[in-house]
Amino acid sequence: SSLRKTLFQVMDCLIKTKPQDDPVYAFIDKKRAQGKPYYVYMTAGANKFLRIYYGRVKEYLMSLPE
Repeated sequence: SSLRKTLFQVMDCLIKTKPQDDPVYAFIDKKRAQGKPYYVYMTAGANKFLRIYYGRVKEYLMSLPE
């Protein structure tokens, strides 16, 4: 539950700051424009954020010398 709260806070900050070049904000904005309910677009945005985050972490870990 604490991870969910943190993710929702990150999504809330994205909505408030409106960074136009951010792919997660663009995704959330698209879902809002489609008329999705609050929890649907917030959860979808959080999932998108986590996929991007874990992808970058994995890419970084693969680039480290062993």
